[in-house]
Amino acid sequence: MPSTGRADPDRPTLIDPAQAAPTLPRDLAPMRPRLAAGGFNSPDHLFELKWDGIRALVSFDAAGLRIVDRNGGDLLPAIPELRTLRLPEGTLLDGEIIVCDSRGRPSYDLLLGRLGPKASKRGRGPLFVGFDLLYDEGRPLLGLRLEERRRRLLGRGLAQKGLVVPEHLENDGEPFLDVVAEYELEGVVAKRRDGKYVPGTRSADWLKCLVSPRADVVIGGLVLDERRGARTLLCGWMNDNGALTYAGEAYVAPYLGDWVDAATRTFRHDGSPFLGPFPLRPGMVWLRPKLVAIVDHASIERGVLVDARFRALRFDGRIDDCRIEEPVDVPEYPPTGGADRPRLVLLHSLPFRFP
Repeated sequence: MPSTGRADPDRPTLIDPAQAAPTLPRDLAPMRPRLAAGGFNSPDHLFELKWDGIRALVSFDAAGLRIVDRNGGDLLPAIPELRTLRLPEGTLLDGEIIVCDSRGRPSYDLLLGRLGPKASKRGRGPLFVGFDLLYDEGRPLLGLRLEERRRRLLGRGLAQKGLVVPEHLENDGEPFLDVVAEYELEGVVAKRRDGKYVPGTRSADWLKCLVSPRADVVIGGLVLDERRGARTLLCGWMNDNGALTYAGEAYVAPYLGDWVDAATRTFRHDGSPFLGPFPLRPGMVWLRPKLVAIVDHASIERGVLVDARFRALRFDGRIDDCRIEEPVDVPEYPPTGGADRPRLVLLHSLPFRFP
């Protein structure tokens, strides 16, 4: 019977697969590392530079280019410079957005300056550092070994203006961390060669090795000074019951005091957010437990930060992530070479020439 050109309501509509452009997942959460006890060597791991930026997923499908943070928030309005990225359709990359200082080092402070209300354009960038290929031509690669995903990523030739694909180092994580410390960078991430990508997990298959101890904490209050603004943060950890326990104080440098005071005013609260009684002191103000701060510290003793110093507000922070991290011990192996290869990997990974 010849076609009438009208759809038959009693028959299903057939869709030509060639016309049904695939879409990539919209709710995929990045896999995250646990904390290592220190630098280590291992034939079972690949070692990469730890980037001092904002974790992001970049994808391109029939709906266009998407760049989202680890919570699914759209980053393109805040970083419009990355709208020019060009990826093959069906590609999804995991990585970080960075801005570098004048010496070519990633700087979280400079990146946040671009995202704040005054939108300062200091620093070199922004750039997306793509370190994992999760979808290729619309097909998921999550179940493949890391080294196979890395091989495919390097073979795709995706590097371009605004997008960097870094190198990695095999075996020698300890001398790599030593070189990273020499260049005053944040640390190294060790990833198991055979590890699969498990979205949304904090897995020991990925381990962060930090040059100096650092933690994410909830800001529960401030101690203010009339002349310099915020003098210290009152920090907290989230416990398993969803309550905020006191984690100690973090010193605020004088040049940041007024800024921290102003940035937290809309979060002021009448009562303490901490579990249990809390002694009052002059200049103390409480905050609703909504803001996450990055603090450097010397150690954590009995759940309290020692010699902690405020570094920055966490742009994409989640208060439930603010917990004491138990370091993972890893079997130790001797290094297989000297410092030349780690130094070359570092210098080739950085997007700008280091002076």
